Amino acid sequence: MRVWFLVPVHGRFELTRVCLRQLARTCLSADEYAIEATAVVVGDDANLDVASELGFATVRQTNEFLGRKFNDGFQAACDPEFNPRPADFVIPCGSDDWIDPVILQRLPRENEVGIFRQIAVVDETRTRLARLRVGYKGGCGIRIIPHKLLAQASPWQVPYRPAADDRTRAVDTSGIEGIKTAWRGQFPQTVDLDVHPLQIVDWKSNGEQLNSYAALTGFRRGPEVEDPFEVLADVYPVAALDEMREVARHGHEVAAVA
Repeated sequence: MRVWFLVPVHGRFELTRVCLRQLARTCLSADEYAIEATAVVVGDDANLDVASELGFATVRQTNEFLGRKFNDGFQAACDPEFNPRPADFVIPCGSDDWIDPVILQRLPRENEVGIFRQIAVVDETRTRLARLRVGYKGGCGIRIIPHKLLAQASPWQVPYRPAADDRTRAVDTSGIEGIKTAWRGQFPQTVDLDVHPLQIVDWKSNGEQLNSYAALTGFRRGPEVEDPFEVLADVYPVAALDEMREVARHGHEVAAVA
């Protein structure tokens, strides 16, 4: 079974480097679940060099439209014309996310989308962590999407491109709209694959970003934790935590949005 993560990147070089390195560890650990995991990274800057060094596929695309970047990634992962070993499932995620490989212990069926409602968010100063529960029926933006649904998601008459190319935000919602074409306009069947509250970690950064820590007040929140690193040590490798501490200490995460 082949799983490809899809990561659009832009700027935030040190933060992205740490998150891509952790993603590489996640991919290696996927062997435990009999899964061959890798990633395709989409952007047009030095982040692609890091991705290549880690063995990930890369697609060069400008940052003008986030929808187009995601679509390019879906197509690179799934389209046999571009990929001789196409993905069975694609997991879109951000360049500021960590993912526990345990979420791969169970995959959706070929006609359903795997969703996650529990996500942890770390604030821009790295001094607060909030556990969120997303009520939206599509869960958070990180989803496990089967190849079959992406092949049928062709509102623009091109398979494997479910989102509107010209979207600059809300691309996950646009992608679901595309997948609805495989369901005759209905919201696709979903399956809840939550494992634990720290399964996905979203590291917020200073400067321009789509959603700040403070903006995430519309979700159901658990108690805030004042030492994120201590809590995350129960799930994530010491090396990853040390690298993120170094980024926070030197303030390298300030840059453009991915």
